[in-house]
Amino acid sequence: MTNGIRVSVVAPVYNAGPFLDAFVNSFLIQTLPAESIELIAVNDGSTDDSAAILDDFAREHQNVRVIHQENSGWPGKPRNVGLAAAQGDYVFFADPDDEFGGPEALERLVDFADEHASDVVVPKMVPRGGRLYAQWRYETTQIDADLVTCFTTLTPQKLFRREFLVDQDIRFPEEKVRLEDGQFLSLAYLKANRVSILGGYDFYLIVHHDEQDHLSAKAVDPANYIGSVAVISENAEKNCADSDTCDRIINEVYSRKVLSSFTDSRLLRYSMSRRIQWLESQRKFVERFITPERYGKMNSITQARTDLVRNGNLDEIVKYARVEQADFSITSASSKRGVVELRGSLSRLSSNGQVPQLDIVERGNNTNVATLPIDLVERDAVIRVPKEALPLSESTRRYDLWLNFGANHKNRRVQGPSGGYSQQLTDSRTVEIYTTKPGNLSIAVSKGMRRRDRAERKVKRILGR
Repeated sequence: MTNGIRVSVVAPVYNAGPFLDAFVNSFLIQTLPAESIELIAVNDGSTDDSAAILDDFAREHQNVRVIHQENSGWPGKPRNVGLAAAQGDYVFFADPDDEFGGPEALERLVDFADEHASDVVVPKMVPRGGRLYAQWRYETTQIDADLVTCFTTLTPQKLFRREFLVDQDIRFPEEKVRLEDGQFLSLAYLKANRVSILGGYDFYLIVHHDEQDHLSAKAVDPANYIGSVAVISENAEKNCADSDTCDRIINEVYSRKVLSSFTDSRLLRYSMSRRIQWLESQRKFVERFITPERYGKMNSITQARTDLVRNGNLDEIVKYARVEQADFSITSASSKRGVVELRGSLSRLSSNGQVPQLDIVERGNNTNVATLPIDLVERDAVIRVPKEALPLSESTRRYDLWLNFGANHKNRRVQGPSGGYSQQLTDSRTVEIYTTKPGNLSIAVSKGMRRRDRAERKVKRILGR
């Protein structure tokens, strides 16, 4: 143990004044003894009251240290400065507008790393404030984690053995480059003797703040961004001993980062010059990194997008992107003889009029129980769900609704109305159509009314009672 300090938390701070109380207090309530943890806040030339707030905390708490420096314009340098000043056996990189998820976060992390001799521990991180962050990777704790899974999370909020980072000379790039944390993480993942994933506890909260000026919200220069993905891919080629793992890592960052212009209608919002910039950078990456072997290991969607990039026909790329913009919005639901009818509207159909289908996927086992047509009836879009697709069982079963755009396209969850939606239909089942917390449309099926009760209800309706 170095100076008795088990873990140093390093946070680059720039104009984070409104969030510092919550962040620092989430550190101060950690269950590890105060003398065994330290917070190193590197004030990167803030122009708000961040410096004063941090200095107040440092005066009141001996384990809070503040380093003031001129603004570097990017988080890489303050993180490196904090790492150089750290004294702990481990280093955890945090952002000052986030929070630790619970008081046991640091203790659980360092105890786990000590027990398993992990150089890097990927903790379960959960989103707050409307931010989305995939949770599947944390479902099980992995002492020896799958590296491809690790490469799906390239944010720096991880626990690192400090001696490992020093010995391997792993540092953040300090220039203004996108995905600088991804470059750092890629080297750490690939050079570590052991990388682990630790679930079972909400270690860290990634908080979305509408008022915060995030670097990630700024316009992306395609050459800079994809150039950084190229560095990550080169790190994999140089440091990954297993060729298959290397191929899968590069395919993962390629499909998620290089081809990101295909998602969330980004491409359709870009000007023609910006579309050309993206395509030129994508084609350079494909030429350099996408070998026939790697292409053969891709799914059909990524292969189709790769073919479009290679061919370089922007009109075809735009046409492809438009197909995935169609959207179904529910307005009502009804049931007749066990058939549930969902009625709503279809918007943003592609120019060729291609209508998506609806996939009903059972939650938990991820089984697609039905693929149904969306019929256009006058001005409405109508989906008829047969009773056998939503069967009655002893326990409640839940289903998620997905728009299916056809082969070589990525399905998308059906969103509910912005104000939420909830409607119950009752026969021998209770069928509830509702919006989930993230705003997606789902269906829950549970036991409904007995046959006699349904008959009595029907008589009352006929009699007008």
